[in-house]
Amino acid sequence: MTRHPLEDLLNADAVDILSAIQKGHRAVVDVKGKLAEFFLEKKLEAFKQQGVVEDYQWFDRDGVPDFVIKFRGRELWMECKNIRSKELFRKPHAYKVELQKTRNSKDGTNTRGYKVAEFQVLAACLFNHTKRWDYLFVCTRHLKRRTTAREFLEIMQPVPLKPEPPWRTDLVEVLAEAQVKR
Repeated sequence: MTRHPLEDLLNADAVDILSAIQKGHRAVVDVKGKLAEFFLEKKLEAFKQQGVVEDYQWFDRDGVPDFVIKFRGRELWMECKNIRSKELFRKPHAYKVELQKTRNSKDGTNTRGYKVAEFQVLAACLFNHTKRWDYLFVCTRHLKRRTTAREFLEIMQPVPLKPEPPWRTDLVEVLAEAQVKR
């Protein structure tokens, strides 16, 4: 059997690596986040092969959106987040997705919040409730804003339990909507 490059990098076999991840709650959360991005990247790659999107890039850096997608001649930025595992909104009855960056700035100022203009599309991965790598997509302009700072998105956003506008399962529809300036 062929070894994965990560086994060589960490000088450990796959079972030991997976066992170590399983022992750490934060490690499992991090891996689920990366898997949500990984499976979304597979969807984007299929769209690229079909000619639906012209190109895309997947980033893993602070201060940069998860994906930059070239769609119909325009770049669109997309963030991918997992819905919360246990918490639901009561009114409306919905999943919750947390929109915060992982880290504050190096000088200690709070920079975890997202500004409305930082991305045009949100992909909310439903795995934590459905155990499937399915997504609901929405244009950022439909998300709730903070009442005290309208340029920032609310940290906790409701995601419907079933697709209903403006949330969709069809990413291409949301990319097309995101292209329309408002």
